[in-house]
Amino acid sequence: MAQKTEPFISLKKVSIRAHGRVLFENLHWEIKNNEQWAVIGSNGSGRSSLMRAIAGSLPPTKGTITRVSDNIEYVSFETQKKHLPFETFIQDRWNVGLRENGLTVAGLLPKAPRKLIADFGLKTLLGRSIIELSNGERRKVEIARALLKDPSLLILDNPYEGLDEQFRKKLTKILNSLMRSKMRLIIVGTSRDEIPTGITHVFLIEEGGRVTQFPKKSVPRLNLAIDSRGETLPKISKGKGGVEKRAYNASLRGRVSKSYMPIVQMKKVNVLYDGRKILRNVNWTVREYERWALFGPNGAGKTTLLSLILADNPQAYANDITLFGKKRGSGESIWEIKRQIGSVSPELQLYFPTSMTCLDVVCSGWFDTIGLYRECTEDQREIALAWLQRFGVAEHAGEPFENVSEGEQRLTLLARAMVKNPRLLVLDEPCQGLDPEHRDRVLEAVDSIEKDSTTIIYVTHRADELPKSTTHVFRLEKKS
Repeated sequence: MAQKTEPFISLKKVSIRAHGRVLFENLHWEIKNNEQWAVIGSNGSGRSSLMRAIAGSLPPTKGTITRVSDNIEYVSFETQKKHLPFETFIQDRWNVGLRENGLTVAGLLPKAPRKLIADFGLKTLLGRSIIELSNGERRKVEIARALLKDPSLLILDNPYEGLDEQFRKKLTKILNSLMRSKMRLIIVGTSRDEIPTGITHVFLIEEGGRVTQFPKKSVPRLNLAIDSRGETLPKISKGKGGVEKRAYNASLRGRVSKSYMPIVQMKKVNVLYDGRKILRNVNWTVREYERWALFGPNGAGKTTLLSLILADNPQAYANDITLFGKKRGSGESIWEIKRQIGSVSPELQLYFPTSMTCLDVVCSGWFDTIGLYRECTEDQREIALAWLQRFGVAEHAGEPFENVSEGEQRLTLLARAMVKNPRLLVLDEPCQGLDPEHRDRVLEAVDSIEKDSTTIIYVTHRADELPKSTTHVFRLEKKS
């Protein structure tokens, strides 16, 4: 019994420095054999750097980290990049050759037990390449890959992000079951993330780098329960072809009218890959100034649907799709379409070049390029900096994009999407990985956009991320 209380990992007088900043100094932390931890902090607090130090990939500048076992698996947004082809571009996701010849899910999960495949719903994904998976599907595969190695310690950074509501509940059950086994877990997130019941202790990183450690039973007293804006996603009955559309906010519907120009028109759209129908007979019209929320479980085809609008998917030419009044395939250029759109997505963040500064990332939005290859005017740079300021990340303007946290990268890309005041904003899970303060900044920015200037398509799995200005909803159901 005494052995259960021995430390599995011990940090003594540890200092951690990353990207020129001291994140932790003289840190003491013991993780005992019978403890399961949640690490909670805001964007940029150093959570991920601390986890990298524990996992062994970031040596501390001072102090010692002692581990009983080096069998540690760390799953984060960054780990998804390891299994993508070298120098892959976001448009390559729709390249049939890369999809056919790339690493498959089965190749990444060799000899995976049937129970693991069933628990994570991966059976239909085994033959698919990693490059074609959706955000939520990639996260499922990465967690399953880590579990396949049977680690002594599993570190999950923002494990619930990108997952639909149904699987978030299932993942919580899986994690609680793992915590009843010999495996130890550290779950990393913000104060609006769920803390599974199996967690015994909380490591809280407060403003200014202050650290507090306490048993989880103290969480209600310290107001660290999952943050909620008191909203639920609208319940929508399933329509024909697994699609349902309807008006959402009665108080806002009056400002849009059928007389307004359609921005997006889709008629009986079908998308097929490897004999699988991703989209089937989709009909959708988005008019000027409407604000749509796009819902659907992981694997329903939301990313594919958006790729047709963003002019990234060549299957648009084989379908009846009209964008900004011009039918696809009628002689319009891709750049004519992109000039009118601002967008952000987990995929854009995954594939975006990381060596340029955050300010240059935002400035690239003026030219619709993945990277900055032209000089901005002084006015353009001032507007870009103003957007970084609005999202609370202006202090990182001169830092390399790769040096800021996942959440700060997302905010930078949001500024890029909005910088040119586009006719259409496509925001795919824009609040993923954000703490409550930064989530609220994003939603405030979306809701404050002039009602007669921009049309919005907004994707989310979470009720607390839904803008109040939403006028319509569109739901895709997963094909069986």
